[in-house]
Amino acid sequence: MPATAERYEVELPCPRCRRTTVHLVTTADEALSRVMCIACGHVATVRTLQFMEQYVGGVVRRLLAKPSEITTEFARSPRDFVTSLPGRVLTKPFRVAAELRTTVDIIRPRRRPAERRTAPAPPAVPGELPALARGCRVLLSAPLLWAHPAEEILGVAHALGYDGVELWAYQLVVEDADPERLAARARALGLGLTLHALSWDLNPTSRVEPIREASMDALRRSVDLARRLGASVLVMHPGHTTVPYDAGDAYWPGLVAAVAELADAAGPELTVGVEHMEPRQAEYVVRPEDANRLVREVGRANVGTVLDVAHIPWGEDEVAFLGRLDRMVHVHLSDADESRLHLPLGQGRRDLVRVLRALGDFRGAVAIEGFSISAGEELARWNKAQFEELWRAASLVEA
Repeated sequence: MPATAERYEVELPCPRCRRTTVHLVTTADEALSRVMCIACGHVATVRTLQFMEQYVGGVVRRLLAKPSEITTEFARSPRDFVTSLPGRVLTKPFRVAAELRTTVDIIRPRRRPAERRTAPAPPAVPGELPALARGCRVLLSAPLLWAHPAEEILGVAHALGYDGVELWAYQLVVEDADPERLAARARALGLGLTLHALSWDLNPTSRVEPIREASMDALRRSVDLARRLGASVLVMHPGHTTVPYDAGDAYWPGLVAAVAELADAAGPELTVGVEHMEPRQAEYVVRPEDANRLVREVGRANVGTVLDVAHIPWGEDEVAFLGRLDRMVHVHLSDADESRLHLPLGQGRRDLVRVLRALGDFRGAVAIEGFSISAGEELARWNKAQFEELWRAASLVEA
């Protein structure tokens, strides 16, 4: 029988990040625990009791240092400190209680059969696991933190170890956000940016002229936002048919012309990535062959395809699908099952280990997608932890 494991989130100093970060602790037996930094993926196997002695000491040191940290934080950025203070005051007692409960649980595990999972196989002796090379950049998609303003999303992404953020034009328009301010903040945090163009309610290939022109105006505005942000990629949705049972070929010339216009407006520094859609009524850019045809007929060097793993037709081999894309410039990663899309990583039935193994040489950005309407960073943190574990599993399979 495979070992079962309890998993906990605790704050620990990370030797690679050189700061305190959230770690995922997996206890497969009473002697050894596996500790992984969610921010950077650093993994070590430690003796459980020795680890707990250090952890409890760390909690005490953090509590003693807190007054000095608060003073320093206020002096550095009074505005950010004041705006975040009410939420932190409300949640701090719960976070302290959670840490204390975690401490007790690791030493004396509770019986919770429904939450037990198969444990990652740890080495038989304590020690660090080797660091893994990764050519792609891992981005947080803004809807993972949809209840938070764009500037706050950047801060959370940095704290959780994401390499960047895929902002959504809709959010920036609703907030009346300042793209230059966001760009400066991202640079200060060392984050890369991409932008998801306006897409809801739009159809740039509509046969109803006012709808088509309004959609193109919205996409032109998205190009302008992306350029002002200094985004590397602008993600757009293709058009869909106006009449549900129309053939897509009738709309094809309009789509080619629309993408070509946007690519020319974007300029050579901004890549326009067209997302292939899920197989549903009215969509006509679904298969790799559709995406390849569009890229070929648009004929612009700054146009490519966005692979959306959740959109791959159910039952089709994911690796074979992405292998048929001629010019993949960007990736959207989330889980899915037969009836649901954009699930948290590890909560669907996609073979994500094989997908990540196939993306091992990809040098673009992988944006982790999902949607949370509730305040809090739990979903963003969960997905980052799952990605690090999936990436390690994919690398071990390859090795």
